[in-house]
Amino acid sequence: MLKIYNSLTNKKEIFKPRQSGKVNMFVCGITPYDSPHIGNFRATIVYDLLARYLRFAGYDIFYLQNITDIDDKIIKSAKAQDKSWKKIGDYYFKEYQAVGKKLNITSVTKYAKATAHMKEIIAQIEMLIKKGYGYEKNGSVYFEVSKFKNYGKLSRQNLKKLYAGARLEEDPDKKHPYDFVLWKARESLGRETSKYEPAWKSPWGLGRPGWHIEDTAISEHYFGPQYDIHGGAVELIFPHHEAEIAQAESITGQTPFVKYWVHTGLLLIDGEKMSKSLGNVITLRDMLHRCDPDTLRLYLLSKHYRKTFNFKMDDIPIFEEQAALIHGTVNRLKQRLNDPRRSGTAGSSSLNPQYNELVALFFQALNNDLNTPKAIDALISLLTKVDKDGEAAADPQLLIIILRMLSILGLE
Repeated sequence: MLKIYNSLTNKKEIFKPRQSGKVNMFVCGITPYDSPHIGNFRATIVYDLLARYLRFAGYDIFYLQNITDIDDKIIKSAKAQDKSWKKIGDYYFKEYQAVGKKLNITSVTKYAKATAHMKEIIAQIEMLIKKGYGYEKNGSVYFEVSKFKNYGKLSRQNLKKLYAGARLEEDPDKKHPYDFVLWKARESLGRETSKYEPAWKSPWGLGRPGWHIEDTAISEHYFGPQYDIHGGAVELIFPHHEAEIAQAESITGQTPFVKYWVHTGLLLIDGEKMSKSLGNVITLRDMLHRCDPDTLRLYLLSKHYRKTFNFKMDDIPIFEEQAALIHGTVNRLKQRLNDPRRSGTAGSSSLNPQYNELVALFFQALNNDLNTPKAIDALISLLTKVDKDGEAAADPQLLIIILRMLSILGLE
């Protein structure tokens, strides 16, 4: 039975979806303005694992990932490269998919681009204005945070202690600094500007959506007013996920908007935050020239998903050895099973009790809030013993079990 840590309640809970046998999961995807980096994929691999494990457990899962394909960063990148905003977004999204394919990211049901859901976005903003939570000023629309009484329940922020500049958007048109933008009026006009900065027609004039409203519009379109799991990195809890809750619950009046909030920890590079100014950004494209995908996937799963991950290139050889052991042992086991000199086949009842114990430890670890370090330890111990036992371990049922374990980890 899976237990998962819920950021909303601040505790591990037995996972029980809203509808028996069916799971709707939404994860914040990338803003495609530059090549995806290992920080993006630490989270991507974790949610790929979660989706795989839920499917293994028998759930029908719809895994939806949004793509923020219009944003200030995309506009800035378009200007810097003298390309249209759409070409920038399309190029880096395709790169994200390509490197994801190499890392065996296969669990996403649908990628949903923000610009493909403008109708839903505008409709949600209109509803927020109608219900008194949104207000328009100079062609932009804002969410009035003070009107939503439960603002801060996910991040445990005290609204009275919030102050301007603390990861908040400065804007003189706001009633209060902690209000956030739902619709952003176009800053300038002209043919050259439109190449870099698109605009859509709305009841408030030409403009584009704010960051937070994209996600609630997309998730409501596919899932309805409430769903099971929302994933994303821990740094998105405030203000992004807090704003999502405020928007969705203000529109529908239904709570909770999401039953389980599942967040991944920070990723550091040699103890420092990854940033272009420090010159320590490691793209997936470059990383996959330095090690194979299974090695990287093992490494990124080697720490518990909620803990801060301190990425070090010096650690890579450890996981190269683990990947070699995994695939070498599986290949040798397959060869023994296919050896024509073998006589008879062993059944599942003949499995060594020590094998069964290690298999049980693997699943117990995953059931305990996706404890991948312990699960991988159990897998490596099992494969080490299988390799040592040689012909005595040549059981087709054992191979099926091992391949199932590897499939859950995305190492098949």
